Amino acid sequence: MKTKIEKPGDRHRAGSVQMKVWVPDDLKNEFASLCAVQGLCASVVLRGLLAAYVERASGARHGQAAQR
Repeated sequence: MKTKIEKPGDRHRAGSVQMKVWVPDDLKNEFASLCAVQGLCASVVLRGLLAAYVERASGARHGQAAQR
């Protein structure tokens, strides 16, 4: 059984998983460019988008009005 040895500063934290998604090249490139121009890490922006979606969708599921 292999055990992952975490190094100091390892970006892969315990409890994190990798997601792979297929997106059009132009969308990926424009997203990456906009993140870079704003000085943001694309993965941080994506995690924020996922968290915002889950919060909004779970609120709608529990009878709260969905925000737009």
